[in-house]
Amino acid sequence: MNLDDCFSQGLLKKINPDMENARRSLEISKEYLGKAMKNEEIECYDVAVILCYTSMFHAARSILFRDGIKERSHVCIPLYIQSRYPELERYANMLDSYREFRHRIMYRLGISIDRNDADEAIKSAEEFLSQTKKLVGV
Repeated sequence: MNLDDCFSQGLLKKINPDMENARRSLEISKEYLGKAMKNEEIECYDVAVILCYTSMFHAARSILFRDGIKERSHVCIPLYIQSRYPELERYANMLDSYREFRHRIMYRLGISIDRNDADEAIKSAEEFLSQTKKLVGV
């Protein structure tokens, strides 16, 4: 799949730019990051990693709302960011990696997640949120 496919299949579509939803998505991202940290404290490492992905997903949505893009596919968000913001390629790749990691956690038996995985996910989500806030201008 490529960015043109995302638009032609309706997985991304143009809307009016919406700074209110962009700000709200950043608030939601921060909330999920906090929940991830709490789950790490109680040793629910798999939940912490899933919540970190969710935090990054909502932070990324803030970029799309700001740009006037509505998403209907988790796969298309990193493609959009990579295409529109080449300087954020590292973060788009990070988002996509955690999307795949979340998928493996949720749908495959036998995957083991430890404190280190949760720590790394939290650091990644914090960095992702910080960079997104700078880009969105909040």
